[in-house]
Amino acid sequence: MFERFTRDARVAIDRAQDVARRLGAEHVEPEHLLVALACGHADAASQAIADVGLDAGAIEDAIEQDLVAALEIVGVPAEVVAATPIHPRADRPGFSLASRQVLEQALATVLRRGERGIGSEHVLLGLVDPPAVGVGRVLRALDVEPRRLADIVQVEMAARR
Repeated sequence: MFERFTRDARVAIDRAQDVARRLGAEHVEPEHLLVALACGHADAASQAIADVGLDAGAIEDAIEQDLVAALEIVGVPAEVVAATPIHPRADRPGFSLASRQVLEQALATVLRRGERGIGSEHVLLGLVDPPAVGVGRVLRALDVEPRRLADIVQVEMAARR
């Protein structure tokens, strides 16, 4: 499937692996893809993310808060999470099932629209329409409705045609 990805989407995929590795994650999760897309330059996905007032740092902070909240539910106090050092991985993590589903959704969007390449904008649509579970929680914590982000990226896509 990666042969259909445009340059900006490939850069985002590589960046998502770097984010996951830096954070010591076992797999690249949809949230890592969102951070990677926010780091893009002048593509439709990064512009849509900026248009809703987000950046990579804010998204990473919200991901961390979401993780802390999830761990507190199962009895791990926030102090323990804060005191646990992050050990970056030495290898490049693979993609989780949820991330693979996002990428498949991006491909389905391209096919449905009759377009050729999978761009970063299609990956963003795969993340938010319908929203991946973690991405939906993170965006809502940042006061951004996933549907609104999907609408904005579609406007960006139309403007670039």
